[in-house]
Amino acid sequence: MSESTIGKLEELKTQTQNLGKAYRELFPKVDPAFVYDLILRLSENPDNNPPVYTVEVFTKEGTNPKNSKERILQTTGTIPAIYDNGTHYVSTQRMTLDMLKKLNDIDYVLEVMGDYTGGASSTGPRHDKGDWKRIRDRSQ
Repeated sequence: MSESTIGKLEELKTQTQNLGKAYRELFPKVDPAFVYDLILRLSENPDNNPPVYTVEVFTKEGTNPKNSKERILQTTGTIPAIYDNGTHYVSTQRMTLDMLKKLNDIDYVLEVMGDYTGGASSTGPRHDKGDWKRIRDRSQ
């Protein structure tokens, strides 16, 4: 491999690390893979409608489910299903970075995960609280 190629690979590695740091700073409660996937899909089709995701929001114990449901509705325009004694909310909707940031910034939200569904409907919850952190920890 040439010196030029090695230098470009090192630069790519540095840029990727900086991008990951930016994700964690802007979206500390969101699965970084979700942020990356959303940005990629939005940039690939900037003129189309935003991509559709099944979004899972995990909240603190003792959070009022009615208030949480209403807040998620106001943020995303979609009524979420409620699981796990009112601490796990699942909805399928078109997602933007602005909506994702608003979910991240809700004070009682612990984590946000999402799976691209295209136009398909949700099959319900797919994740447990802490899934993306466990995946990250295994890869380090």
